[in-house]
Amino acid sequence: MAHRHVARAERERRMTRWVLGGTIAVVVLAIGLLGYGWLDMRYLRPMRAAVRVQGDPITYRELGARVRMAQAELYNQRLQMEQMLSFLAGNPDMEASIRQQIGQLDALLADTAGVSSRTLSQLIDARLIRHEAQRRSLVVSSEDIDRAIQEAFGFFPGGTPTASPSPTVDATLAAQATATFTPAPSPTSTSGPSPTATTSSTPSSTPTSGPPPTATPTATPYTRPLYDEDYRTYLDDMNKNLNVPEDILRARYEEDLYRQRLLEAFASGVARDEEQVWAKHILVSEEGVAFSILSRYRRGESWDALAAAYSTDTSNKDRGGDLGWFSRGAMVDEFETAAFSAAVGEVAGPVQSPFGWHLILVRGHETRRLDEAQFQQAVDTAFGQWLTDARQEATLEYDRELYTPTPPPTATPLPATEVVTPTP
Repeated sequence: MAHRHVARAERERRMTRWVLGGTIAVVVLAIGLLGYGWLDMRYLRPMRAAVRVQGDPITYRELGARVRMAQAELYNQRLQMEQMLSFLAGNPDMEASIRQQIGQLDALLADTAGVSSRTLSQLIDARLIRHEAQRRSLVVSSEDIDRAIQEAFGFFPGGTPTASPSPTVDATLAAQATATFTPAPSPTSTSGPSPTATTSSTPSSTPTSGPPPTATPTATPYTRPLYDEDYRTYLDDMNKNLNVPEDILRARYEEDLYRQRLLEAFASGVARDEEQVWAKHILVSEEGVAFSILSRYRRGESWDALAAAYSTDTSNKDRGGDLGWFSRGAMVDEFETAAFSAAVGEVAGPVQSPFGWHLILVRGHETRRLDEAQFQQAVDTAFGQWLTDARQEATLEYDRELYTPTPPPTATPLPATEVVTPTP
């Protein structure tokens, strides 16, 4: 009997140890899982690649920081718009325009997923640009980045740069200007495009964020210690308010420098002379109306009078529908083909485009020297076409768990002096 009691007590002790051991194991496992989850969210996931561009990773850490920077820039733009409103009280038209812009900024700020998507696209483009620049042996050094940051703060260790000398007058452009009078701006100009002009998808090379706020110039020289103090304060603010560390800021400058250098490389391959056409047009909604106007013109009526009376292109109808000189790619395909195919003095059309029916009077057709604005547009077009092709050909590997980066830590717009990201 005593032996059975001892055996049963031993079994109960073993059972207790097993239960206790199992309980401890479960607790340890749970703690381990929670710890791993915290470790993964805090340290491992941020360093994981959200997408690899030709094998080059864009981490969640980088993506999240850049999204927060983009949102802060939108906040800053909104604050600037609100400040402008206070200066424009009593001007209903300007107030309405600014309020509309504020509404657009509010919509962008509310669309966190949209900001994340655009930022990721920009980062992918930046990787492609850097790869191409490095393939061409274009290098951005750490010293280049330091210099760009210093200049963004208005600090020039070697002295403030002097103004550039006036550019030398291009003899071909000067002769071109005196030989041919162009009464109207090209439809590619910023003064208001003709409805026949195509919409360009060329990404702008202008940085998306402004320089840091600078103090009003005084007689006190901006020395290295003052710059170092300003820069350190700025870094501290960015880290504290947006959780953006210095390496992310420097990477932003590096991207801008690589883009600038690759654009310069593209510029060397763009011709300064280009085939162009000078044309006038009359735009109407119906083919029959176009034929009727063409018949009246051939009977001797004034082209300019007919354009003023019937053209629906209000941007130039009172100038005889004059489009000025334009290059290939400036107009929609149907219009371009007809204009470049017609002889000087001939009327092409009626030609149908998405805008309606055109009559096109060709006034000139020759190879012309591009002015600086036209040349830069040609460089941007070539660069944009390369970038479009590079995107299509790139190998992009997205993380299956790609998630939308979190918004800034505070929903309250930060003061302008705390959120602006300096760029070169």
